[in-house]
Amino acid sequence: MSNDKPLIFDASIYQPPLYKPFRQQEWLRSEEEWARIERFKAQVDPITLDVVEGGLEAAVDEGEAAVELAGRSTIIREQHDYRASICTVDCNNVTSVSWGASADPIRAHFPLEEIHEGDVFLYNDPYDSHGTITHLPDYCVCVPIFHSGRLIAFSLIFGHTEDVGGRSVGSWPTTSTSIFEEGIQIPPVKLYNQGRLQDDIFKIVLRNTRFPDTMRGDLDAFIGACRLIERQVKQLCDRLGADIVEAAMYKLMDRCAEAVRDVILPMFPNGEFTGEDFLDNDGINLDDPVKLMVTLRKDPEKIILDWTGTNPQTEGPLNSPNDGRFLSKWVGSFLAGFAPGTVINEGVTRVFRCELPPGTVLTSEYPAPVINRMQCWFRGFGVYGAALAQAFGGNVSADMHCVQVYGVYGYDEEGKPWLYREVFGGGSGARTYADGTDAVDMVNDAKNLPAEFIEQRYPVIVERVALNPDSGGCGKYRGGMGYVKDIRMLADGYYVTYVDRTAFGCYGVNGGGPGKPGGTWINPGTADERLIQFCQEGIPVKAGDIIRVTTPGGGGWGDPLERDVEAVRMDVLRQLVSIESAERDYGVVVHKRMQGLTAEYVVDEEATRLKRREIHQKRAPLKLIDRGPYAEEKRKAGKITFNDVFLPPSGMADQEVSGEAQLL
Repeated sequence: MSNDKPLIFDASIYQPPLYKPFRQQEWLRSEEEWARIERFKAQVDPITLDVVEGGLEAAVDEGEAAVELAGRSTIIREQHDYRASICTVDCNNVTSVSWGASADPIRAHFPLEEIHEGDVFLYNDPYDSHGTITHLPDYCVCVPIFHSGRLIAFSLIFGHTEDVGGRSVGSWPTTSTSIFEEGIQIPPVKLYNQGRLQDDIFKIVLRNTRFPDTMRGDLDAFIGACRLIERQVKQLCDRLGADIVEAAMYKLMDRCAEAVRDVILPMFPNGEFTGEDFLDNDGINLDDPVKLMVTLRKDPEKIILDWTGTNPQTEGPLNSPNDGRFLSKWVGSFLAGFAPGTVINEGVTRVFRCELPPGTVLTSEYPAPVINRMQCWFRGFGVYGAALAQAFGGNVSADMHCVQVYGVYGYDEEGKPWLYREVFGGGSGARTYADGTDAVDMVNDAKNLPAEFIEQRYPVIVERVALNPDSGGCGKYRGGMGYVKDIRMLADGYYVTYVDRTAFGCYGVNGGGPGKPGGTWINPGTADERLIQFCQEGIPVKAGDIIRVTTPGGGGWGDPLERDVEAVRMDVLRQLVSIESAERDYGVVVHKRMQGLTAEYVVDEEATRLKRREIHQKRAPLKLIDRGPYAEEKRKAGKITFNDVFLPPSGMADQEVSGEAQLL
């Protein structure tokens, strides 16, 4: 449904028990505090507001840089799997959000009179974190910031630590059926009380990890970085006054809400649009895909994402104990693309709100397993993107899944465990005006592990890192290419992989084709070749084995027969697209010719013209969203349902092939 009438959707229907509370608890300021804040807000001019915004964002950036310098584990120091944030006394994020933690769990466990300068709080319990931490390896450190004799804010850093116990090395059991299998659960506690370390608590934390040295180093880095952010905020208060800085924090949230309402909302058509997408499975029931579904309701005042229709929580660890507030900030962070320069903070939740039914994979209930919850998060972007494709008539980027995790672990001669783990990227979806980006990681500022670093620390050799040919979905604009990485084992060990999009491809949009799924092959091309698909753990590998990790390509955008012939030829020349794919998917016939030792690739223009005509005449109608052959197979088997939207016939007339953009 789409129209230009000022239809207003009734938001009062999103109430328990049909929907989960948008936020677990509120931390309301007193009337006297609000009067003071409003009085000083009126004194904050636009330049001062920009100064405060820049100062807070700089403090967060500096805190993250400090973690990178001081962290000990590879996933923290090398791969940047951590985030810093600043929130107000009432636990609203004032700095950039996507998955920034907040201090809600601290306020829930500690009354204000028990929160003192010098305190350092620690927690990791997903079911006691108010939606801010969602699996156990993510430890969160929180430091209260005092100035002028009162609490004015909190600094926070959370990051994925190397191991928090549980049944498997690395604390990522892909077949867990309870959170108790996944590691130690730490409710909000004081690690430092007014500057004094609580040794007993630290002993418990360090005893429940297989790598206490790296855990100690990571937590010390988090604490130091939070204190650095605290110092930066205090210096800002010294310059401008604590009242001005605190008032500006609330004004920054006002500005975000106003930007979303006044600048971004008018870009969206009013109406109701539905998106749906699927994860491979929950890690246990491998034949059963898991569905996410959202209905986007847009009126002149707001956007509501209603996640009714999403799969119930699963037996396997795909679940995520979110609330609507968390998911609003997670998905809403993408709104910054509609208004570059806008800092998306807590203010986005006033205009852009997710409403979630209870008991789904996005709102799981204790003690459901949650270790692989990130797959639901990233697939949530795909569902949202499918709804946007409906709203914008296909003028959106195609699908992608750019977070893949793999690892190898084993035991040295002294029986001590070692763990080599990497967060790997993939191809991004094609855009409405350009190809997708090759080999990227969706996690902000994430980095690959350098081969030299890997080989110095672990008994492996990295034999190849390259782009995965033919992985990007075909289209007028091609999807980005995934990775291929070959690792040779120098010792016996066990392979683990925590991935999605090893069966479903990243969907293409507006006639574009799906990307190629990822997967792992042990000893590829030999008689001992094994395909490792889906999330798996504890797969034995021997010294001398080759592990080939491939990651998915992004979906394509637009009719592949409209792709520029020269662009196809260049993709073949660069070995991104095979000669076979060029002809099969794009209708471009390319011949390889040798000139001495140099290979040349030449387009056969007449054969290309005939091939494109043949494909155009024989192919089925193009789809708004093309999910690929695995989705069709599962639909025929009755495992999933989804609605197809077919594009109108292109009406392309036969044309001669030129050196520029060709049709038929």
